[in-house]
Amino acid sequence: MKNRCWTVDRLAPRGLPHPDACSFCNQQVETLDNIELTWVFARTVWRTLCTTIGKPSWTPTGHGT
Repeated sequence: MKNRCWTVDRLAPRGLPHPDACSFCNQQVETLDNIELTWVFARTVWRTLCTTIGKPSWTPTGHGT
């Protein structure tokens, strides 16, 4: 994605207004990995998609995958 999503981890160092935590889960610092891999809704989507195509082992864990 060429690091172009303006998540909290990119806004804060630039001094731009941002929420303290992820806008979706309000628990972690908002990063692209958090939104795409570790957020509860994202994990559910990945698990459903991978299971549907018959490859449940492809489900990302959100920990460096």
